Amino acid sequence: MKSKLKDVLLDLRKRKRALMAFNLQNLYHLEAAKLVSERLKVPLIIQFSERYLRLLDEKYGIEFLIKTYGNDFIYFHLDHCIDLQFIKRCIDFGFDSVMYDGSAFDIETNMKNTKIIIAHASKVGCLVEGELGKVSGVEDGFGEEGSSYAEIEEIETYVKETKIDLMALGIGNAHGFYDDLKGLKTAILKEASNKLDDQQFYVLHGGTGLPDSIIKETIDYGVVKINVSTQLKKHTMDLLKSYTSGNDLYNEISFNKLMTEGLSQLFEEYLMKYTQ
Repeated sequence: MKSKLKDVLLDLRKRKRALMAFNLQNLYHLEAAKLVSERLKVPLIIQFSERYLRLLDEKYGIEFLIKTYGNDFIYFHLDHCIDLQFIKRCIDFGFDSVMYDGSAFDIETNMKNTKIIIAHASKVGCLVEGELGKVSGVEDGFGEEGSSYAEIEEIETYVKETKIDLMALGIGNAHGFYDDLKGLKTAILKEASNKLDDQQFYVLHGGTGLPDSIIKETIDYGVVKINVSTQLKKHTMDLLKSYTSGNDLYNEISFNKLMTEGLSQLFEEYLMKYTQ
């Protein structure tokens, strides 16, 4: 029987582990995620950026994606989104969690819209993720260059007013590869963890390229969900280059095998390192 996402997160928090959330774009990604979760019997989050979920919905339908690629270890999540109606649609289709990212707005607007989503999600047990402070970089059409740090006073107010399930904080983290880590301030997470309820869940965006020591430090401060997108895109391109350089003609059977095995290997590495 499939465990509730909140129970999974509570267990991970207790064990100082984290759930990996991979931003997927196509059916090869989905197939590999399903296969590796079943083989390892380890939970993971299939996460979609809004633009790619809209594309997959148009081509296949959200209901098809959930029925075909869901199992007892897979949880579906909508990443950064400000379209309230689209977020509600994902909730209604059975997503396990959704993100309303109001970090670009003033805190009052952010809290107001977050509460709207929480009210809708709570009816079906869907968890809600919010964000304070901007994670830099554009990811799948969402976001902008430049970042801002979450302020502890706003974090306390936001959490108290919304009762948010998952909090993503701007701590100098970024979408994409890091040039350096000079601007990373894990102390923000540490302070939030010390001042707020020790059951508060946090999310680390921009997981690609961060050293293990940093990721494990954030887990110590309450991070239970780690987002990975850029590394998956890079790995997908590497697999494509490998196939085209070694084959003169396209063969779907061999291509499918290469993609699912190669992607599964990447997923497994992350799962064994941070979740298992």
